[in-house]
Amino acid sequence: MTDRPDDPPDGESATEPADTDDGVGWSFDGDEPAEPQSEPAEPPETTPPGQDDPPTLSWDGFALAWREHRRYTAFSAVLFLLSIPLGVALWEVGFDLFGAMGFDSPSEMFPDDITALFIFLNNTRAFFVFILGALTGGILTTFGLVFNGVLVGYVVTPAAAQEGFGFVLLALLPHGVLELPALFVGAAIAYRFLGNIVLYVFDRRDHFYTRGEVKRTGLLVGVSVVTLAVAAVVEMHVTTWLLDQVYGTAGA
Repeated sequence: MTDRPDDPPDGESATEPADTDDGVGWSFDGDEPAEPQSEPAEPPETTPPGQDDPPTLSWDGFALAWREHRRYTAFSAVLFLLSIPLGVALWEVGFDLFGAMGFDSPSEMFPDDITALFIFLNNTRAFFVFILGALTGGILTTFGLVFNGVLVGYVVTPAAAQEGFGFVLLALLPHGVLELPALFVGAAIAYRFLGNIVLYVFDRRDHFYTRGEVKRTGLLVGVSVVTLAVAAVVEMHVTTWLLDQVYGTAGA
């Protein structure tokens, strides 16, 4: 009988067909142990939360902290700005805001000898009140933003009518560009705290706060307090000097 082309040579035992592409042919290495299939590698352990974040005391760390809080900061700023027209309206209708607060005049709210330290402590107290407002569900934070917006609108309205808008801008902008964003960050920290609670409860976040987030929030607090200190010095020495130079002592 003629051997088939795929029959094994003389003296060789046939084995099962090899797993080839065409399924034809014989394998003659049946005595060799089959190579064990490699098991899939275990997935590497994930890095603990916050461990892969940029260093806290770095520009990248600060930039990430700002990105985490910028939406809440913008919300705080909008809430403050929308409250200013309410203060203007209260002045226009003749409402005695300071009388409602228990003062006979605005000067009673401040000491006779205002210093940069007094301004700094006053603003820092408001900053931490905004943050701690998270413990009230944001009510105290929101009230503080609205009240300060109303107060600004109530105070600048007669000042603008008497001295002009140029006087008001010069009296507010030099230190306000530092002071207000720092205060808004304090409110943003409170609002983000509350936002994280909601996201965590509804399984939108794996962690309430990571270690990295806690550190970056502390960095924001530190930077804001330093900014408030600089703003107090600017208000006491730069703003008053500019008002004196432009409007004279009487205008200041």
